[in-house]
Amino acid sequence: MENNQLELYKDAFEDLNSILDTSFGAITIADGEGVFTRLSKSCEKMFGAPETEIIGKSAFLLEKQGFFSTSVTCEVIRRNKRVTIIQKTAANKTVLVTGTPIFNKEKKIEKIINISKDITETKKLASDLKRLQTEHEWLKQELLKRTRLERGKVASESPEMKSIIDLIHHIANMDAIVLLLGETGVGKGFMANMIHSISDRKDMPFISINCGAIPESLLESELFGYEKGAFTGASKEGKKGLFETAGNGTVFLDEIGDMPLSLQVKLLHVLDDRKVRRIGGSSSFKVKCRIIAATNKELKELVKNGEFREDLFYRLNVVPITIPALRERKEDLLFLANMFLDKLNTKYKMKKIFSEEAIKALFDYQYPGNIRELENMIERLVINTMGDTIEAEKIYEITEPFQSNSDHQEIIPLKEAVEQLERKLLLSAFQKYKTTRRVAKALKIDQSTVVKKAKKLKLEVHDR
Repeated sequence: MENNQLELYKDAFEDLNSILDTSFGAITIADGEGVFTRLSKSCEKMFGAPETEIIGKSAFLLEKQGFFSTSVTCEVIRRNKRVTIIQKTAANKTVLVTGTPIFNKEKKIEKIINISKDITETKKLASDLKRLQTEHEWLKQELLKRTRLERGKVASESPEMKSIIDLIHHIANMDAIVLLLGETGVGKGFMANMIHSISDRKDMPFISINCGAIPESLLESELFGYEKGAFTGASKEGKKGLFETAGNGTVFLDEIGDMPLSLQVKLLHVLDDRKVRRIGGSSSFKVKCRIIAATNKELKELVKNGEFREDLFYRLNVVPITIPALRERKEDLLFLANMFLDKLNTKYKMKKIFSEEAIKALFDYQYPGNIRELENMIERLVINTMGDTIEAEKIYEITEPFQSNSDHQEIIPLKEAVEQLERKLLLSAFQKYKTTRRVAKALKIDQSTVVKKAKKLKLEVHDR
């Protein structure tokens, strides 16, 4: 009888070993004091230690020695209940482990059975997934942004333009009125189009009107529309105005400073009430479009002289953006010049390039007509240059008449004028003397000063 009982215990013991060793997870058994008495073979790999270093050892000691970040066995003893934690082991494994206490009749912990599952790869996959999702979202936003920017060919090296582009992205989806300011040709219309193209309204109409190029009577009907028979010559069907046609899109009021005073009052009512009524009409339409205005005039001076309504000025002046002249952001010149050259090479099926001296000549000019003048100049150069290389002489043929005619030169700050003269002198000196040492000798200044000024002006020089 005793032999049969012993065989039963032996079989049960072997069954327990088989269960422990074939279990998918790692299993450890500890006594009520936290000393490990049994463990499955997979524990060695999971904990990074052989069975002999764990069996007979206290979980509290192994925890202190760093076998695992936190011992679930210890936590079960501390809390006196079942515990599930995520544990980091000495083998750099991340483990999900559940410790279950077995109580005796006195309700004291007699054994603790821990079942652990290696979730290192699962956690890594989750982390990788989260990282990839984050990267995907970032790339999606960047691609969207770059696609829209590429559509408008926006790039800038000048801090002023970078700040403006950042601001435009910030306010693109806001309904606030934008007032674009700056000289003729700086790209106000382009910027208005850019705001529209990167906004949520990009798939809606973008409608532009030059407020200074249309007679007052026609401008009113263009802006507000008219009902049939509203005046002599009116269409029998009537006509929608731009605010109505734009719907949820964008209306760009270019040269707003040239708008007649009588229409300024009506525009103010539209901006205040967000409603428009056709000429000869009795009902109003809700204005849902975004308004962008632009002018090359000093509106404050116009207000002071009574040529522009003060209340309309303040209504428009919500997000004023002053676009600097090209001469104030020469850092962007090379990009713009090459961009126009690429576009025109494609248009005329040519392969023109700028010589090094031609690039210097481009930098030497001040562009009173700004970006529009630069684009027209490069088109003229592409058409009139016989070979594939655009030389400096061709550029000087275009620019020197403007530079030499002092009666037509713009009055600019003294500091800027000095910088222009300094640049011209340095360019001429480098063309003739080639090296910083010879230039310094000719100009009777230190060579270090020449190097510093050439670097500031971004001239390619030889330090000899």
